[in-house]
Amino acid sequence: MLFDMLAQADFSSIFTREALYVVAALVVIEGLLSVDNALAIAALASQLDEKNRKLAVTIGYAGAYGFRILALLLASYIIHNHWLMAFGAGYLIWLMCNHFSENLEDEAYEGTEPRAPQSFAKTIAMIALLDLSLSFDNVVAAVAFARTNIYLVYLGVTIGIITLRLVAGYCIKLLAKHPWLEHTAFLLVGFVGTLLCVELYWDLVVQQELSVFNYKIIHEDSHSFHIQKPLKFGGIFLILLGHLAYEKFPVVQTVFRPIAMFFRYMFALFARTINSLLYVLIWPIRMLIQSKRKTE
Repeated sequence: MLFDMLAQADFSSIFTREALYVVAALVVIEGLLSVDNALAIAALASQLDEKNRKLAVTIGYAGAYGFRILALLLASYIIHNHWLMAFGAGYLIWLMCNHFSENLEDEAYEGTEPRAPQSFAKTIAMIALLDLSLSFDNVVAAVAFARTNIYLVYLGVTIGIITLRLVAGYCIKLLAKHPWLEHTAFLLVGFVGTLLCVELYWDLVVQQELSVFNYKIIHEDSHSFHIQKPLKFGGIFLILLGHLAYEKFPVVQTVFRPIAMFFRYMFALFARTINSLLYVLIWPIRMLIQSKRKTE
């Protein structure tokens, strides 16, 4: 189906001034999602011995490429199902919040005994789940910037695949040199999820355009409501530049640290609440599996 669509495609909509904003934003956000994927694979594999670590990283990258190609094939289906986009947008926000929640837990864990290493099989399973979810997020992030243009969505996912291949080795060194970039990446992931949530809410509930000083912040296009692309693109760079200033200039950190800590704890509270609800939902299944093992 994808190949038939590409054969009949009119790609002129990609080469417009408005589309340039989208392509530029996709290069940034899809690239950062791919960096996140590469960093997370390396982090999950880091507790294994050197031989198994290299094998786990190789399997992880192979899975990342494979799942992204699958996501590319399913992009048209995803873009036409609001519930899938809502789920993906919510997952992007949870991913950001969970990152900061785990970061707080790691700080509290300092000075205690080291954690027990994961088994190879469990590590591979976690990497596979990570690859699947981030590949889906690849499409969701592209949809957040190009919901009415399926070709731009395809382009966004393709950018993600190419970027993953290019940054796989380099991003680990970059993170070691600038650890704060990991936080920036997750802030951008949450920002993209929030954009898509707002647009879906406008589609289903508000259903009218929003203007401020005669400038349409949210406009209707092809029976869907969208935040203006320059605003999305500007938001990305505000987060990038704002976090850079926060990390590099002590005076900025002193002024904004209370606000940053407030949001950090709010993110952690949200993630822990969702994690607790998920634990309650899967608890009966866990008990059933454990009881079955005892009877065997």
